[in-house]
Formats: sequence, structure tokens, C-alpha cells
Amino acid sequence: MVFFVILLVIEMIALSYNYFFVYHFEMIGDNPYITNYGEIYEDPGIKVMYRGKRITNYKIEKDVDNTKLGVYTVKYLFGNSVRERKVEVKDISGPIIELEGNDITINYKDKYKEPGFKAIDNYDGDLTDKVIITNNINNNELGEYSVIYSVKDLSNNKSEVTRKVYVTDKEKPSIKFNNKKDKYGIIGKKIDLNDYEAVDNYDGNLTNKVTVSGKVNTKKEGIYKVEYKVTDSHNNEQIVTREINIQNKNTNGIPVLMYHWFYDDTKGEKPGTVNSHNYISKTELEKQLKFLKEENYYFLSWKELEDYIDGKIDLPKKSIILTDDDCNTSLYRVALPLLKKYKITMTSFCIADKTNYQKHLKEKYIDFESHTNSMHEPKCNTAWFGAVMCSSYKEIYDDIKLSIEKLGNNNAFAYPYGHYNETAIKALKDNGIRLAFTINEGRVKVGSNKYVLPRVRISSWTDIDTYKNLVK
Repeated sequence: MVFFVILLVIEMIALSYNYFFVYHFEMIGDNPYITNYGEIYEDPGIKVMYRGKRITNYKIEKDVDNTKLGVYTVKYLFGNSVRERKVEVKDISGPIIELEGNDITINYKDKYKEPGFKAIDNYDGDLTDKVIITNNINNNELGEYSVIYSVKDLSNNKSEVTRKVYVTDKEKPSIKFNNKKDKYGIIGKKIDLNDYEAVDNYDGNLTNKVTVSGKVNTKKEGIYKVEYKVTDSHNNEQIVTREINIQNKNTNGIPVLMYHWFYDDTKGEKPGTVNSHNYISKTELEKQLKFLKEENYYFLSWKELEDYIDGKIDLPKKSIILTDDDCNTSLYRVALPLLKKYKITMTSFCIADKTNYQKHLKEKYIDFESHTNSMHEPKCNTAWFGAVMCSSYKEIYDDIKLSIEKLGNNNAFAYPYGHYNETAIKALKDNGIRLAFTINEGRVKVGSNKYVLPRVRISSWTDIDTYKNLVK
């Protein structure tokens, strides 16, 4: 018994000696320690005790390279003692997927258009082309859907993000009219105000849901406004107001005005020196458009003019069409702002191998029709030198066909320099063009030859009083 007590005392003395006179350490953090590729290694340290006190004046030797995958050794030196920690640099973070925009809303039946995304990995770099997209959108059914983007890097770290897509019905119904939104009536004759159809992208045909308000007095000249209103099942409301122009019957023929070029005299511009008579100042043009609007002139469609020539319809006394030849840039720069201001459409007979018209093709107040593609040039050694006068049928046909493809319309045509022949007329007919204009002075009347139609030239000397007499 005494022997065991002596052993216990000796052991306690030894432990006490080791505690006070030997270094003790405790590794802080993991060993081995894993750090992410590209991230600065922050050593968690080590706890060192000597003679019952914690010491901090130990040294650290570390050669961890966070730009290279691998296993490294960190050494802690204190006195004659050395302790080691294994540090492994690994690729442990997934790629980052960034979405262009946030959750989005698309309209019922509209095709989902991917706004864009990119995926960047800390080790592998750009992984955008590796992203897998899971799309469960049904644009034929309203609801909430998800687009899931997922990608893995070469270390098998996976990332995933989700975009919410909401399919809703926010589109208003459309109300379309059989001929034109704004129409005319002849005094003493009935007018049909029910020539419309209402269609909704979700509900289909809503014509029987349209309410019509406003009265038209067909016994009195004037412009009357009629409102058409319809609401779909998702409370999207469409309201269209049309103007009904009531006038006496036209008996003098229809003036089709012929403009050419414009200049902004309000900014000190001057007309060109070549064919200066064809230049109209901005000031005079505005007087003319203002007069037409104030006097309630009715601006015809080409279909209405064609039907008038064929004797199918009567037209209002104050009927008119405005045209411009050549699609010169001054049309967009000087005339277009005024056309928008007074809400008047002008047809531009355009030389289609130009390019200045292309960004204006969808312009509401310019109707682009053909002035040939590239035949607006003096070519023939005759009194009538326009290119169509000495070109083959195929050359004319192909040129006009190309111009129609570029401009998107084949309602009307203007002969360059006013020059035409039977070959040109046949090429026009075979291209589906139904009306063609010369530069001959006159008005279009019932029974006029639809391929040799006259116009009323507007020149630099056409002051406002002369203009009024030309169009009345």
C-alpha cells in the first residue's frame, strides 16, 4: 500500500514538472486545414503553454500558395520544439451565376426571351457556355414559372440559381376597322359605324362586347368623334376614338399634291440652286398643312382613290392626297415633324436603292411607295430620257419588284421624270401596282386611266393663297 502511494506521488511530481517546465501546445482549427483556391490563407494559430503561462512569441513558417492546388506545411517554432499543420489548397467553391435582370413578366402567348446570364468560376474561369437551363414555361397558360440555371466546375462544385417568370395577360384588346379608323360620310347618305372587329389575345373575339358612343349628324358638314370601348376578362381596356368627316359629295376631282424637297428657313437655310423651284420652306409647308387641317380635309387611302376612279364610291368634296418624290433626307428632317404635329400622312415615292428611308419604314405618317429602285436617272437618248423609256420589260419588272420588296408596299407608283410607256405599264401591272402617277397637271377623276394619273405640283412660288385655290 505504501508502495502505491509513493508511485502516485512520484507521478504527480512528474506531471507537475512537465506542466511547468515543458512546452504544451494545442492546435487551433483543423489539422489538416482546407483553404479555398484563390483565397488568402489566414492561419488560425496555435495555443502554446510554458510553465503554466501562454506564450505568443513563437515563429511561423508557411509557404502556402493559394494560386496552386496542393498540400502545404505550416511550421510553428517555439524554443527547440516544432509543430506542423498540413494545409490543403482546394477548389471548394461553386461557380457564380449572375442573371441579367431579375424576375420577369411576359404576356400571354408571347415567347419567352432569355434576358441573359453569365457564369464565372474562381478556378475554371468563364463557364457561361456550360450552364444548363431548365425552362418549364407554358406561355399558353397564366401562372408562375421557373427558369433554373445550373453549372458544375471541373472540381464538381455545383451552383444553381432560379429566375421567376410570370405569364400574365396585360395586353389590351384590339379594335380594327374594315377600311380606315377615320372615315368619311356624304351628306344625306347613311353611314355604317359598326364596321369594326374587336379581338383579344386571351379572350378571342370580343366584337359583341364593344360599346359605341357618340353621334354623327349626316345632314350637317363637320367632323364628329365616335368612341369605341371594350374590356377583356382581365380588365384590360381599349378605347379608340375615330373621326367621321361629313361633307358634300366631290364633283371636281381629287387633287394629288406633288412635293419634292424641303428646307428649314426658320434656321436660316436656303433652297438648293438646282431645281430651286422644287424646294418648299418649312414656313410655307406649315401654312399649307395647317390650312388642310383647319378646313377639315379628308386624307384618302390609295384604296379609296382606286374605288373612286372605278365609280364604286363617292368621296367628300375636300378630299386630298399628299405625295413627295425622291425620299430626300429633307422629308424626314423638315417635313416629318410637321406631319406628326398635324397628324397628316404623306406618301413618299422613294428611290429604293437609297438607304436614308430604311430607319423610317415604320413611320406612322409616311407611306413609302415605289419611284423605281435604280431607274431614276437620265439614260435614253430621246426627248423622254427616263430609264424606263429604253429598258427591257425584264429590266423594268425586276427593278420595280426589288423596290417593292425593299419598301414593303405596292399600292402606287410614280414614274421618274414622269416618263412612261406601255412596257413600263405592263411591268407595273404584273407587279400588282394598281395606280401610277405622271407629273402631268390635273386632278384624278372618275374613269381616269389608273396608270397615267395626273398630280398638282407644289412649287416654291406656291404661296398660301395659290395653294388654297389649287386644292379647293
